[in-house]
Amino acid sequence: TLYLAKQGLSFRGHNEKRESLNRGNFIELLETFGDKNTKLKMKSRYGHYTSHEYQNDLIGVIASSTKNIILNNMSEFTAYSILVDETKDASKKEQLSFLIRFIDKNYNIQEKALGCYHMKRCDADSLSKAILTIVAENKLDISRCVAQCYDGASVMSGSFTGVQKRIADIVPHAIYIHCYAHRLNLCLLNSIQDIRSVVNMFDTVQGIYTYLMNSQTRYELFTKIQNDKKIKVLHLERLVETRWSYWYSSLQKIKQRYSEIKEVLTILTLQGDQTARACGLLEEISTFQFIMILSIMKKILKCVHCLSCELQSTSIFLPDAMHLVKSTKKDLQSFRNEETFFQIHNKSKLFAKKNGLADDE
Repeated sequence: TLYLAKQGLSFRGHNEKRESLNRGNFIELLETFGDKNTKLKMKSRYGHYTSHEYQNDLIGVIASSTKNIILNNMSEFTAYSILVDETKDASKKEQLSFLIRFIDKNYNIQEKALGCYHMKRCDADSLSKAILTIVAENKLDISRCVAQCYDGASVMSGSFTGVQKRIADIVPHAIYIHCYAHRLNLCLLNSIQDIRSVVNMFDTVQGIYTYLMNSQTRYELFTKIQNDKKIKVLHLERLVETRWSYWYSSLQKIKQRYSEIKEVLTILTLQGDQTARACGLLEEISTFQFIMILSIMKKILKCVHCLSCELQSTSIFLPDAMHLVKSTKKDLQSFRNEETFFQIHNKSKLFAKKNGLADDE
C-alpha cells in the first residue's frame, strides 16, 4: 500500500478474479513477492485482506497518518492560510483540492495538501461550507486562519456573496488573495488573444505538436531525424492555457528543432495519410513572419517564465511576490523600444537565412 501510494499507481485491476491474467497492482505485488504464509492467508476465506474495501481502508489509514504528521509539525503559533481550487477529475467529477500554508516548528514555510474532496455542487454556499467542514475535520482553529487564496472566479472572489466574503464574515482577518500565478496567466492570455498574428502563430505551434506527437509513425520519423544528426532528441510540448511555462518551453523547442521539423514536414508532404496537413503546416512555418513572432514571444515568455516559476514556489513571501511582479513588469516595458525590436529582427533574419527562408518582411 505504501509503495503504490508513494508511486501514484492504481491499486485495482479491471478484473480481480482468480482466473484473470492481471488482477491489479495490489494483488499482483502480493502474489509476486509475498511469502507462502501471505499467499495462504490471501486464499483463505477470512484473512485475504485484498478486497477493495480493505484496500481503501489501508489507504485511508495512511492518509490519516500523513495528515497528522503534517498538522503536528505546525509551529506553536498555529496560524495558517488556506489554498483552495476545484477541477474535474478523469471521471468528470468536480474535486475540491484543499491545501494549507503554515510555519513549521523550525520556522520554515510549509505548503501541504490535506486532500481532494468530491463536490456535488460548486456554488459559493456549498464551497464555503465544505471549507469550514474540512477545517473542523482536521481540528484546525478557524480563528487562526490569516489568509485565503483562490482563483478569480466570481464564485470564489465575489465581494458580496463569494466564498472569500463568506469566510471573511466568520474570520474578518482572513484576507483574500487572488492567486498571483493565476493572475499572471489571465493577464498574458488576455493581452494576446486580440492580436491575430500572435494567435495564428500559437495555433500553428499547437498544430505541429498535435500532428507530430499524436501519431506514432510521424513521431518516430521526427525522432529518427534527430538521431541521424546525432543531436539530443527533444519532444515537443502542447500548449496548456493555464500553464505558461509550457508555452515558453514549447516555443523554445520549436526554435531549437526548427530545421528538423521542416525536414520531417517536407517528407510527410509526399507520404503518409495527412499530406495536405503537412503541406499546410510547412507553409505556415516557412515564413519570416512566423520566425519573427516566434522570436518575440519567446523573449517575452522567457522573462515571464522566471516570474511564473517563482510565484508557484511553496516558500515565497507575499512582499517578494509583489516585488517580482513589479520588476517583471519593468523588464517587459523595457522591451518596448526600437533597439530591442531591431535586435530581434536582425536575429530573426539570420535565423531565416540559415534555414533557407527569405526575409520577406
